[in-house]
Amino acid sequence: MIFIKTLIYKLLNKQISKIYSKRFDNYNNTPKGVFWNSKLSQDLRLNIILDKILQNTKNEKCSIADIGCGYGRLYEIIKERNLDNKFQYYGFDINRNLINFCKNNKDFENVEFEISAFPFKNIDYVVMSGTYNLTPTNNIPLWEDYIIKNLTSNWKFVKKAMIFNCLIKEKRKIEKKLYYTELSWIKKICERRFCDPEIIKHNLLKDDITIILKK
Repeated sequence: MIFIKTLIYKLLNKQISKIYSKRFDNYNNTPKGVFWNSKLSQDLRLNIILDKILQNTKNEKCSIADIGCGYGRLYEIIKERNLDNKFQYYGFDINRNLINFCKNNKDFENVEFEISAFPFKNIDYVVMSGTYNLTPTNNIPLWEDYIIKNLTSNWKFVKKAMIFNCLIKEKRKIEKKLYYTELSWIKKICERRFCDPEIIKHNLLKDDITIILKK
């Protein structure tokens, strides 16, 4: 059963990567190129994550693993906010084209990008922004198993906190290839498998929550 699930997860990764490659070919390194509705919503989600890390670390330097890094927008924001001396950034994505773009970006210095769904070593903060929103399947239990599996794999490498965001509705569903969770359900999953979560809701992001899981 474990072997079959592993094969299914690999197939999902392959399908996701193919979808993103086609999108990135059409729209390049823009919010639209990685399925964000707008630069505002993309950047707001990323800044919420950064602000939470800054609040937690104070003046300490720390490491960040950006899972599903896309074309590296989180690191661009880190540089725009003059925080590149505070963070050691690592970008990870399952899409080879996106990782190659990041590796060839001359503006990305002293950072590492690798093809993977999780880090290769222990990291202070493991973050995912929009990483599990787009789904190639309409099978809700399968996609939720995939999300839980990925969160669990990443949790093993977390030293301080894991932070991710997800879309929410009153009822869990997949609509137009986007997965929406339900607040009480994802809260229970976090409590059972990780820890008591801190949940942030921003008034400009109606269908969105950010979840903080501290070690």
